[in-house]
Amino acid sequence: MKMFAGLLLSSLLIMVGCDSGVSDPGAGTQAGNEPAVESGTVTLEIQGSDSPATFEIADVQQGTTLEEVMRSVTQIPISIRGSGVTAFVDGIGEQSASGNDGWVFRVDGVHANQGVGSTVLTPPVTITWVFGDADDLVVE
Repeated sequence: MKMFAGLLLSSLLIMVGCDSGVSDPGAGTQAGNEPAVESGTVTLEIQGSDSPATFEIADVQQGTTLEEVMRSVTQIPISIRGSGVTAFVDGIGEQSASGNDGWVFRVDGVHANQGVGSTVLTPPVTITWVFGDADDLVVE
């Protein structure tokens, strides 16, 4: 019986003495239990028939979609059809998609192979929008 009590006491002491690795329950978090999220600037370069324009959107959180960023732009009219995986930019400024002409985008110079609703951003990043014949603009 003494041996059982000794083992039980030893087990309790080991469990109580175990360190979870966090001495401060709030350490490494912001506003309670939420982990810190990185953010940065998204630069939008618009290249249509009008003069090229550049806009910077500050404090965009990592994991934000390009659709969310485009919907937040107030400096120039932007038309988006659909949402999520079906979202696409139909118009920027005075230029709207028609026939084969439309808007395509590049992320840091690389043509995107998915839509704006599926493009997850990790700022800082530059998005370049180009208007023209989609077949001519998509060059790999």
